[in-house]
Amino acid sequence: MNRLKDKVAIVTGAGGGIGAAIAKAFAAEGASVVCNDIDPDTLSRTVSDIEGAGGNAVALEADVAFEQTAIDAVALAEAEFGGLSVLVNNAVFDLPLGPLTGIALEDWQRTMDVNLNSAFLMSKHAIPVMETGGGGSIIHIASQLARAAKPGRPWYIAAKGGLIGMAKAMAVDHAVQNIRVNTLSPGPVETGRFIANFDDTEAAQAANNTLMNRLGQPEEIAAGAVFLASDEASFMTGADLLIDGGYTAR
Repeated sequence: MNRLKDKVAIVTGAGGGIGAAIAKAFAAEGASVVCNDIDPDTLSRTVSDIEGAGGNAVALEADVAFEQTAIDAVALAEAEFGGLSVLVNNAVFDLPLGPLTGIALEDWQRTMDVNLNSAFLMSKHAIPVMETGGGGSIIHIASQLARAAKPGRPWYIAAKGGLIGMAKAMAVDHAVQNIRVNTLSPGPVETGRFIANFDDTEAAQAANNTLMNRLGQPEEIAAGAVFLASDEASFMTGADLLIDGGYTAR
């Protein structure tokens, strides 16, 4: 415990699923967390859970597609907790499954704004504050689907592949500032968002396609995020941490 003691983190998409698990795990390890989400109910639940367990968290209800949200998140981290040392870009926006020929331009742009561009905006405003504090860790939540595409997800795969490439480029540019940049790629995880693609939880579980023959749990992904955020990963940058139950090994 306390692997993130005295660290200050921003987690986008912290209202549910993987984002909530990461925010709670960070707080349990001693970090103070700015939790961002567009859904006020799930966001409030995450912050309440953290505070109920004795942790430190503050909510920022805002849309990551807008640059002002990044400005406000970083300012809130400084005002409430005195700085910023960890950024997790986890927010996601989905479209119905289908080929790109059926996607309207405005829908494609919305997915890119949330799934890819928000990581650029958050990082842009976080890096100067991280540098002032002596460095930090940036984690983009990507996906195993950036390596093993599935039908009907061109917007998702394009954005997640972009995050992996951007992390490598950022790692090169910002190592001199003692800022590490990595991606974390979950496989299929038992969240409401994943299960919504199926008739029920049983059908979702049956479609896991992993060597473990099950869906991952959000807490298993959060454990990887804690590692990347901690000093235990001090020699790791420009990498993609794949936690997919063997999905891509088939």
